[in-house]
Amino acid sequence: MSTPTTPGWYDDPEDDTQLRYFDGVVWSKHTTPRSTRPATGVAQPGQQQFPGQGHPPQYPGQGGTQAPTPSPVPGQVQGQPPATGGWSAPPTPQPGQQNPQFPGSPQGGWNAPTYGGVQRVATTPDGQPLASYWQRVGAFILDGIIQFVLMLVLGGWFLFKGFEPVWDELVTAMDSGDPGAFDRITADNVNFGYILAFGVIAAVITFGYAVFFLSRTGATPGKAAVGISVRLRDRPGVLSVGDAAKRTSLQAGLSLLGNIPLLGNLFSLVALVDLLWPAWDERRQALHDKLARTNVVVGKQPRG
Repeated sequence: MSTPTTPGWYDDPEDDTQLRYFDGVVWSKHTTPRSTRPATGVAQPGQQQFPGQGHPPQYPGQGGTQAPTPSPVPGQVQGQPPATGGWSAPPTPQPGQQNPQFPGSPQGGWNAPTYGGVQRVATTPDGQPLASYWQRVGAFILDGIIQFVLMLVLGGWFLFKGFEPVWDELVTAMDSGDPGAFDRITADNVNFGYILAFGVIAAVITFGYAVFFLSRTGATPGKAAVGISVRLRDRPGVLSVGDAAKRTSLQAGLSLLGNIPLLGNLFSLVALVDLLWPAWDERRQALHDKLARTNVVVGKQPRG
C-alpha cells in the first residue's frame, strides 16, 4: 500500500479490519473500526465530473493503480464531507457561515487540495501554516539586536573588565614601537572570570526575554514584527510558562556554555546546528522546538 499524501482516514497498513488516521506526515495512533456498509458509487466531496467522464482520467505511467482513497468513517452519512482530513476541497460555506481560520492564514481555509506540480504548504496537524525559514531568520536578527543592547546595558562593565588587560597590552605595544611587543598579546591576557560573569548575564537575558514574551503573547518582539508566533505543535494557543521555559532552556544553556574556554567551541557549534535545523527539517522545527514540541507558525496565537 502506498503512503498517502494528504491527511485523512485510510486502511490501516497494520490491521485490515480497521482504519487509521494519517496526519499528512506520519500515521497517527488514532484508529476506528472499518465500516461494514458496502461502498457505493457516490462521488467524493469536492470532485467534479464532466459529461463523458465516467471514470477518473488515466495518465501515462499510471496504469490501473490509484492513490488510496479515504474510507468512510463509521457513523458518517454517505455523500457528506468527511469529518476530518482526506482528499477534498474546502466545503462551500453557507450564507453567513465562514470556514475556520487561524490569524494570518490565507482566506478560504488552509486545507486546499494538492494538485500535481503544486507544492503543499507545510502546516501543523490541525492546518495552521508554518513560518518559513527566512521569516525565522528575520525574527532572530531583530530579537538579537534587542537582546544585545540589553546585555551591554546590564553586563557591559563585565565585558569591558574582561578585555581590559588585552587593551592595556595593545596600548603599551603601540607606544613602545617594538613590533615584538604585539606577540605578547594572547588569550592569556583575557580575564575569563569577568567574561564568564558576562556570559551568565547574557544567558539570563536570553532566557527571561523569550519566556516572558512567549508566555504572554506567543511571540517575541522580533517574531511579532515579521508576523509569526510560537505554539505547541498539537494545539494552538499561547505557551505556558513551563513550555516556554523548556523551549528556551536549550538556547540559553548553549549560550552560557559557549563561554567556556576551548570546550565552548563545541557548544557554539551545537547552537549553530540548532539554528540551521529548521532549514531542512520536514516539520520546520529547530532542536529546541523538538525538545518542547513546538512549531513557529504564521499569525498570532489566541489567548486561552
